[in-house]
Amino acid sequence: MKSVKALTAFACAMAIFASMSIARAETCCEKAKAAGKECAHKCCVKAAKDGKTCEKCNPKKESK
Repeated sequence: MKSVKALTAFACAMAIFASMSIARAETCCEKAKAAGKECAHKCCVKAAKDGKTCEKCNPKKESK
């Protein structure tokens, strides 16, 4: 019985961890910046030349 409870607790902890990592999906620009590079997507390069950020890859985040 203890092993069933332990397995259930472990499964719940993994589900919470997985949902947190999915919720914090990074954009291509954030991943490139973290690696110390510039984003290489065509739309992002074009937007950077205009001094903007790509709205397709970096959608505006709603404030709560």
